[in-house]
Amino acid sequence: MFYSGVAIVIAAVCRGFMDQSRPPSLSPVQFVNLAGLKLAAVGLAIQIIAGIWNEITHHFIKYESSITLANILLVIGMLTINLGMLVGLSIEYGMMKRDILVVDDWKIVLTFIFLVLGFASVWLTTIGSFIFTTQISHSVGSRWILAMLMSISATLVLVPAKKVLSNPCSAGLISGVFNAFGFVTLVVYLRHTPYAPIGILSALGFDLLLDFNGKFKRNQATLVASAIFGSLFYVTYYPYTINLFLWTIYPLVMASLILGSVIGAIIGMKIYSVFSIAVLGDMLEYAR
Repeated sequence: MFYSGVAIVIAAVCRGFMDQSRPPSLSPVQFVNLAGLKLAAVGLAIQIIAGIWNEITHHFIKYESSITLANILLVIGMLTINLGMLVGLSIEYGMMKRDILVVDDWKIVLTFIFLVLGFASVWLTTIGSFIFTTQISHSVGSRWILAMLMSISATLVLVPAKKVLSNPCSAGLISGVFNAFGFVTLVVYLRHTPYAPIGILSALGFDLLLDFNGKFKRNQATLVASAIFGSLFYVTYYPYTINLFLWTIYPLVMASLILGSVIGAIIGMKIYSVFSIAVLGDMLEYAR
C-alpha cells in the first residue's frame, strides 16, 4: 500500500511539472498551478528516505522501539504531501469560485470533494499518530500534552478548511469523513463494539456558529466557535476518550483544551493568511 501510494504521488508530481500547457481559452488568466506540487515533491522525498530507512531498520535490527525516527519522518512526509495537495486544490478552487478559472460545474464539485477528503486526511494522520502515542504512554502528564496537541490539531485543520470551503456544513463533512474512517477501523476492522459516532456533532456546532453568525466579526466568531469546540473534546474524539482521555471532562483539563483549541485557530488563521499572500503574489506574476 505504501509503495503504491508513493508511485501515484511520483506520477502526479511528474505529470504536473511537465504540464505547462495553457488553460482553456475561456479562462482570463494563463495559470499553471505548481505551488502544491512543490510541497508534494518535498513530502515525497521525505517519504522515500524514511521508507528506505524503515526497511533497513526492519531487516537488520531485531528489537526496535514502538516509535522510530523513520516512523516520524513517514508521518511528516504524508502530512507534507497532503498539505501540498490542499494548497494546490485550494488555489484552484478559489479561482473557480471567483470565475478566474472557468470550468464545468462537475469539476468544481469534484475539487470540493477532494478538498474535504484532503483536510480530513490531514486531521486523521495527525490524530492517529497522537492516539497511537497515547496508547503506549503511561504518564498522565504526557497524555495531557497529547490531548492538548489533539485539541490544537482539530482547529488547526478546521479553521483554514472553513475559510477555503465557505459552504455551509463543510466542517461537518470533514468531521463526517474523519468519524466514518474511525468507525470502520474500530468496528469493522478491530471488532470494537458498535457505537454512535457523536464526534460529528461538535463539528456541526462549529459550522452552525460560523455559518449563521450575525453578532461577531468573522475572526472573533472563529475564536468563539473554536473555544466552544475545544470544550467538546470528549465528544469530538469519542470513543477514544472513554479509555484514553476520560479525565478530559475535569474543569482544569477542559480549560487547557479550550486554550489549545483557540491556539490552533489562531495558528490556522495565520497559516491561511500567509498562504493567501503567497498565492496572490504567484497569481499576479502569472497575470503579467
